[in-house]
Amino acid sequence: PPLLHSPWSRIYAVAAGTFVAGVVWLPVFLQNSYGDKLTDWIQAPRVGFAWISPLFQAFAAWVTMQFLLPIESPHLWIVLVCGLVMLIYFIWLLPILFRGLKIRLKQPETRLMTMVFVVVVVSAIALFFIFTYFLGIDLTRGARYNFVYFPAVIVLLGASFAVSWHPQVGRPRSSGKKAVGIIWLMGFFSAVTVLSNLGYQKYYRPDLFVELIQKTSQVPVLIATTQRTHVHIGEMMGVAREFKIQNLTSPTPLFLLAHQDQNPNTSSDALLHTLKELPRPLDLWLVNFYAPLPEEVKKCAADLQSLPAINGYESKLYHCRAK
Repeated sequence: PPLLHSPWSRIYAVAAGTFVAGVVWLPVFLQNSYGDKLTDWIQAPRVGFAWISPLFQAFAAWVTMQFLLPIESPHLWIVLVCGLVMLIYFIWLLPILFRGLKIRLKQPETRLMTMVFVVVVVSAIALFFIFTYFLGIDLTRGARYNFVYFPAVIVLLGASFAVSWHPQVGRPRSSGKKAVGIIWLMGFFSAVTVLSNLGYQKYYRPDLFVELIQKTSQVPVLIATTQRTHVHIGEMMGVAREFKIQNLTSPTPLFLLAHQDQNPNTSSDALLHTLKELPRPLDLWLVNFYAPLPEEVKKCAADLQSLPAINGYESKLYHCRAK
């Protein structure tokens, strides 16, 4: 039949394969025993600035899909210079992008497929904001979630930039190819930025925190945190992983994830019982510990030095000496 030999037959086949691949995971989804714990960190009451922050978070994700320079560098001057370059480049890039898409939408042979990909991207973005503002699940907080429509974005970018590579009659070919060359170069620098861990960094830096412990503590340490969601588990796993990667055995690290429910004293009691059982001397690191301090902690001497700020790890140090 003619339908089997048309280009649409391949699209139908891909759609059917995607549907089957999704259905296979349906039983796993329905039998999910984790509940909503994995997404607790993106479900929070929305007050004040939180109502507009998803707009800025989404915009940042859209921009960094295309280019990213070392704006997360520890050096302020690098951040400022890279931010300025990204702003200038973004202003220069927008007209090229929209002109290319406009031409693709006018060409009969590319209009339909361009519209399909535009609808996919717009629909995905609309779903993100529906989840964010109507269901209370802020998907814009994690740029990685945009992977669901990232391939469609790349296809549209490629289709748009191809117009500059093959300019219309009346436009200089060399200028179009130079523009594409600049875009390719920016993409290359963006890839190097991510590979060098100067972009898309985790909001927490366990490597720097472990380095601080190494410099500060000379006795066994207990790293305690209040645990509500899987994010807090991940933060501690990051620290443990750094100890393992660096093959550090001194100071000996112990970890306490003091589970916290509606009553914050639950975490305090867990820390109290743990401290009573551990030998001295001991350095107690309270990391993101949001609960009242038990009396056992107050028997330890608080470290008076000013600890450096480390992303994701708000810490206080107590020295617990032998009685």
